[in-house]
Amino acid sequence: MIVGELCSDFSFEKKYLLQKDLYNYLGKKYKKFYFINCHSIYNKNKLQIDYSFYKKKNIIFFSPKNISELRKFLNKNKIFLINNLSFKFQHFFFHFLVSKQNIFQISISNMAIFSNYKTENWDHVNFLTKIGFLFRKKFQKFLYRILIILRIINQIDILYVARKDLYKRYNLAYNGKSLLLKKYKSVKITSVRLPFFPKTKKPLNKYITFIDSNILHPDMLRRGHLIDNIKVKEYFIFLKNYLTNLRKIFKKQIIICLHPSSSHLLYRKHLSSFKMHKYKTDKYIVDSFLLLFHGSSSIFNAIILKKNIINLKSDIMGPFRDARRSFYLKRIRLVEHNIEKNIKIEKKILTDELKRNIKSYEKFIRNLYYTKENSLPIEQIISSRIKEINLKKNPN
Repeated sequence: MIVGELCSDFSFEKKYLLQKDLYNYLGKKYKKFYFINCHSIYNKNKLQIDYSFYKKKNIIFFSPKNISELRKFLNKNKIFLINNLSFKFQHFFFHFLVSKQNIFQISISNMAIFSNYKTENWDHVNFLTKIGFLFRKKFQKFLYRILIILRIINQIDILYVARKDLYKRYNLAYNGKSLLLKKYKSVKITSVRLPFFPKTKKPLNKYITFIDSNILHPDMLRRGHLIDNIKVKEYFIFLKNYLTNLRKIFKKQIIICLHPSSSHLLYRKHLSSFKMHKYKTDKYIVDSFLLLFHGSSSIFNAIILKKNIINLKSDIMGPFRDARRSFYLKRIRLVEHNIEKNIKIEKKILTDELKRNIKSYEKFIRNLYYTKENSLPIEQIISSRIKEINLKKNPN
């Protein structure tokens, strides 16, 4: 049996790193793990997708050139499939192909991503963008459900969820008592443990790491927040001064973990006195004494590891980013610094406050997520499910 994930991506390094323990486990246990990438089939601009970051042979990146090649692969192999494709129009046909083969499908929502749907998609956009959102999100979702009711597309078999509130919401959405929902194939909703880091190495606690959110992130532009060159320059001046001050106070090296969409050249131009990396956020979170962020979901690994954390405010980032930032602050106790103000930092006072805040992390995690004590890791659950399916197909 082939174990794989149906996906549509043009950058795999981040995707792999987010769930590397799961992918490595499945690749080792079942000899091979397949990323079945549909991106090149429907994308008019034939991108050269870089898979070179991964050298081992047990993870296979299969990128079919056309529908026929994908159909042949699905017809030929018995597959246990992770299907996290969205309900966008361009993905409908891929859902149909998988359904036609009656492939067992699971979906996974086990990452520590903490966001608010209304804040992300509605509050800070203009009228036309809201109309576009309703069409893209709501209408596509409605049509997707109609296709499931008509049995043109199969519902997924199991959804694995790490967030407690989403577990309840998905159970109501998929398995509620309305007449419409009764026409769905029921979905088993299973809780899974939030991934914990690190597993082996002892942290060094030697860095101060800034987790970048990209001052020119496309999400901000889509929400109508345009930042001119003067404001961009001002932001980097404020950030540089703040980081330089922290470096002097704590006498630790500053590391900038760039957002995948950030321009290395732009950041290097303005912050040349600091080391910066892409796709190494987890590594530096583990080895950092102090983490700084605006609103990145990567900060959850730092919360899990009980690291010192400072939330950075900048009006230049715009109302959407500020709302996202505030969303964190309302739910977990963190130090907040406005980088646009000349803050006088007292080392001992700040250190004591950071230590006090850490005590609140565990309660926050337990309230929001399934953890070690009340759920199993996704690797163990999937492996048990595959074994169960194989036994049913081969009882002897």
